[in-house]
Amino acid sequence: MDEQIMGEQFIYDLCIVGAGMFGSAAARHASTDPSIKVCLVGPAEPTTPEERSRRSFFGAHYDEGRITRVLDAVPACQILAKHSIGRLRELEEVSGMSFYNPVGCIFMGGKNSNYMTEIDLAGRAEKVPLVYYHDENELRTKYPYLRMKNDECAILDENGAGYISPRKLVIAQKKVAKSQGCDVIENEVKEIISHSIHEVKTVSKGTIHAKKILIATGAFTGFIHVDDLKPIALERLRRTVALLHISKEEAEKLRSMPSVIRHDERLVGAYILPPIKYPDGEYYIKFGPSGKLKNEEINSLEEMKEWYLLNGNEDLLKTHLKFVTELFPKIKLSNVETMSCACCYSLSGLPYIDKISPTVTVACAGNGKGAKFSDEVGRIAAKLSLTGEWDSEIPKEKFKVIFQ
Repeated sequence: MDEQIMGEQFIYDLCIVGAGMFGSAAARHASTDPSIKVCLVGPAEPTTPEERSRRSFFGAHYDEGRITRVLDAVPACQILAKHSIGRLRELEEVSGMSFYNPVGCIFMGGKNSNYMTEIDLAGRAEKVPLVYYHDENELRTKYPYLRMKNDECAILDENGAGYISPRKLVIAQKKVAKSQGCDVIENEVKEIISHSIHEVKTVSKGTIHAKKILIATGAFTGFIHVDDLKPIALERLRRTVALLHISKEEAEKLRSMPSVIRHDERLVGAYILPPIKYPDGEYYIKFGPSGKLKNEEINSLEEMKEWYLLNGNEDLLKTHLKFVTELFPKIKLSNVETMSCACCYSLSGLPYIDKISPTVTVACAGNGKGAKFSDEVGRIAAKLSLTGEWDSEIPKEKFKVIFQ
């Protein structure tokens, strides 16, 4: 499509800027109508250190593990996740890719704590069948390798909860979108100039012309110049995650393990994923913080790039290593690798999905939960971009963009 991109005669009906989880989902849903010409633009994952060092924009989906679940203390997030998770098997079948592992999810925290009360109420509100563990003996009956404090309880959700590979999810979305006629343009965007027809200027693929634009650039929203787009109120936070290398034999012993979200009233919570086979052929248990951490904000593209070129902050993992050793007292923590990621938060606690002009729509801010409901966010954003219609039982006012 390079000749068409460079030529001003070819004009897309919709150009989606940002090829991460929200953007790739939007591309798949927008391209179901063959009469509509759609393109998705965003750089592919860098494959070498040299390529990574030259990159300005990165994706939070460069990984093999993200928790997926319906249960959430925020009702709107539950609805988004329910619709998204309900379509994952279909997407696997259509794309021919496997990325979804419904191994269940355990929520763990203090007995009668606000956190566990919210999870319980959320399950009841959605009529999700749950399993309750009131003490460690009950928990160990099913999961003999897990431990729990005397003042803790646990709730198990086995109704589609588990984990997904965000990397493979994005590849699957792009694969299906491409098969439906969407042009996938793997390049960075420098700026978007708005005339009667939008001009999306890329680094090395020329200028893309489109009638409508959907901006789905995650934590990088605001770091690309877009004509007439006022600064959006976003909080971009550094995230350090850890990969604990374990042997294939250890992974086999833990093959029944669900995803775990553990909350300590005194500390920031942590999530722990079951052993996952990574592209290097080795098995890792991934863990990291759950919830916001203070003083970790990123305020510029330069800071963001610098952060993604690091391997996280090892000092931030000390608290979460404690969580892991308490859960798995027999696990050896001799081989832990750290990696950098970034989360994007809105002021509302919900994604921004909003038309900011008749021809420009924004879909961003996963608030640390974007993977589990990305397909539904992409679907809603695609419909809103193309038709101006709001297609969700959740009121659109909840997703309105808040400007600085």
